[in-house]
Amino acid sequence: MKIFLRIIVLILICGCSKEIEITSIDQIPGKWQWGSTCGDVDTSYVCVYSSDSLYATIDFTEDGKYIEMHNDTIFLQTNYTITKIDDAWGTLILENPAENRPIAIVNHQLLITRGGHIDSYMKMQ
Repeated sequence: MKIFLRIIVLILICGCSKEIEITSIDQIPGKWQWGSTCGDVDTSYVCVYSSDSLYATIDFTEDGKYIEMHNDTIFLQTNYTITKIDDAWGTLILENPAENRPIAIVNHQLLITRGGHIDSYMKMQ
């Protein structure tokens, strides 16, 4: 329930444009641009947003490669699979490091839960 409330808060905070209409987890393959990360820090709920000097992308290739870049430097490169719960909800399974991350498609954005934080991404291509 706490994660659900965080997702709702994130949606209300993020006034992102809807250039590419993403409505299903089936549409995840492609390149995604990071928009924000929100979550608990100490006793506060804090959000950090992308900028010209702080940016990231994730490329989900059709052949199962996950390439996460921070400021044009590879941060993580591994294989991935997605377990689909329904059109909007699922689990991103990374091979190395072995990690499962809840994901959702909400308001044409990809939301990835990492511990107590939620990252939002907009599809680039």
